Amino acid sequence: MTNTDYKREAHYLYNSNELFEAYKCAWQLPFTEFIKWFTDTNGKRRSNKKASFYTNPFFYDSFLTTQPIEWLNHKEAIKLWEYYLGSQDCISFEFELYVAFNNPLLFIEGYKSKMIFFKEERIDVLEKHLLPEVVINELKIWKKLNSLLNEKWNAVSESINTLGLLPHELLMSMCASFESFVYQDPDDKERWHFAVETLSLLVAFIQNNYELSDVEITDTSLQSSYLKGTHNLDTISTFEHAYDYILLRHHINRYLFEPDLSVILDEQQLRFRESEIFNQQWQNDELRYTVNEQLYYAYGEELFDDLKNNNQIRFINNNESQDNQLGNTRQFAIIQYIKDLGIRKEDLKNNELPPLNFIISFLHGLAWRKLTTTELPLHKIARLRNNDYLHGTMELFKKNKIAEFILISDKEVMYDATMGTGLSCTMQEFNKLIDTFSFQRNVKTFCAFKQKDSLWQKPFIKVGSSIISPLSVFTGFTSLYTISESILKNFVPRDGTRIEQILKERYDNEIWETSIPGKNQEYGDIDVVMEDDAHLILMQFKRTYQKTDVRELHLQKSQDFKAIKQLKEASKSIDTTKTIHLWYVTTAFEKVGARDNGVLRVSYQDLLGIKRLMDSEGKLFKSLSGLIELIETDRLYELGKEHRIK
Repeated sequence: MTNTDYKREAHYLYNSNELFEAYKCAWQLPFTEFIKWFTDTNGKRRSNKKASFYTNPFFYDSFLTTQPIEWLNHKEAIKLWEYYLGSQDCISFEFELYVAFNNPLLFIEGYKSKMIFFKEERIDVLEKHLLPEVVINELKIWKKLNSLLNEKWNAVSESINTLGLLPHELLMSMCASFESFVYQDPDDKERWHFAVETLSLLVAFIQNNYELSDVEITDTSLQSSYLKGTHNLDTISTFEHAYDYILLRHHINRYLFEPDLSVILDEQQLRFRESEIFNQQWQNDELRYTVNEQLYYAYGEELFDDLKNNNQIRFINNNESQDNQLGNTRQFAIIQYIKDLGIRKEDLKNNELPPLNFIISFLHGLAWRKLTTTELPLHKIARLRNNDYLHGTMELFKKNKIAEFILISDKEVMYDATMGTGLSCTMQEFNKLIDTFSFQRNVKTFCAFKQKDSLWQKPFIKVGSSIISPLSVFTGFTSLYTISESILKNFVPRDGTRIEQILKERYDNEIWETSIPGKNQEYGDIDVVMEDDAHLILMQFKRTYQKTDVRELHLQKSQDFKAIKQLKEASKSIDTTKTIHLWYVTTAFEKVGARDNGVLRVSYQDLLGIKRLMDSEGKLFKSLSGLIELIETDRLYELGKEHRIK
């Protein structure tokens, strides 16, 4: 019988109410084929709340528990276990104990990956059953994590309730507490990052409980509420409670998704034992992002200098200060970076938005002005005086009357000010831009642990007719990654093949052939091919984002697996004497330079950067092997790293 015959027969038997025989028939399929079909790996099957062949608990209770346990050790067994956990409303204790005793690590992995351990009632029931020692120990950890999460979030919500503030007062005081928290140690970038995530959580919580868009309030009243928050010790304490919750959430995500991290419960105290290998890889990836950023900034300087030398740069109000010129060079770099990633004007026009150059100039220009006039001098005071935020702002305001410690405005005022800089768009386009970059909780039911919306992507907050943005969030939009990631997550390029076409066009003038094979191709599912007489490079492209936590890194795994699988399958079908190179080309920098099953992870930006350097020197490669050597020895990264260290 063919696979199709087995599937058809299984359905026939099931519909004839011969359930055991139906599943027995289906179980004859190769395990990987069964998993793909039964769990609907491709997501093609319509959801159905009624019990069906694919969701009937009989399969687990009465069939699987009678089968040999070999399948539990298959590498894809986790998919069936996770499918059960996600599709069954009621617990099948017989099946769960069957899994727990025959593969306890699989049992634990599924409960973690599907976050079942958050269901305290389920854990309480499980505790009453006889379980393997390793599962019992994990249950204790789960109960402790749940207890800590509840304890820390209750501290936040109770603290907010005791403040007795109006919705706009609560929001402004949290923004002030956030700035006060950052001011304490402005050089600790990790602490700053988690502080933004803390404020994002608090804003989402406030938006969930109050309708801020209906508030009738003046900018002066908002400013007054903000100033009160700068010295309100209770609101600062509330923010610190929320920060503690965010740190715990971060550690739990690491426990869930980070390879080789272990948690030890010692006398009711949790200790996280991290993997040095993972931490080193994370630091290496961070350095790669920094090196790439500096390379783009250097390219931005070249573009700026060329235009300036040809008198093609117009300075607003003739402001040719070093700060203003540096801001201009950064904008050129950011615009080029986003264009390299395939964003085009039609992506924005279809969303009724201003052109890309306008968006970047507006966001970066405004953020750069706030950075240079307020944030940098304020944090200089913090380092020098070692005082609190209130006294720091008072000292700066005496020196500089135009310093603003939080952005408070409205659309019309912001639009008029922007038009005064020489930028141009319609009021309708500008309104859509502000709406798009405004933070708004986008789920019906608020869950503090699952709340992922971030002010790093949407820095504006609407309060009545006013628009606010905390400076220590908004000034992040002076950096290449904050602004580019925000734009890319708000406007996914409609054409996923653009980056492939960009690379092809860049290398078209080289001695070897660079091609995009298309769907019907001799190489299988390959995006770009480079080939000469001696070498054949097969490339699979994946456009993705910077990973800011281990959860995002974990979610990337399926895409990585698919790309590597496509490359391996393509290489097997090729009969050639040439040396074959398999490159997984990615727009993110995590694990770039690593090899997995013979596939090298390559940076798309490095491929463009190498070609730009060659072009700037008026050079071409002598052979494809020259490019291969530069990529496989990581030469551009090493040069950038050396330059950064110097």
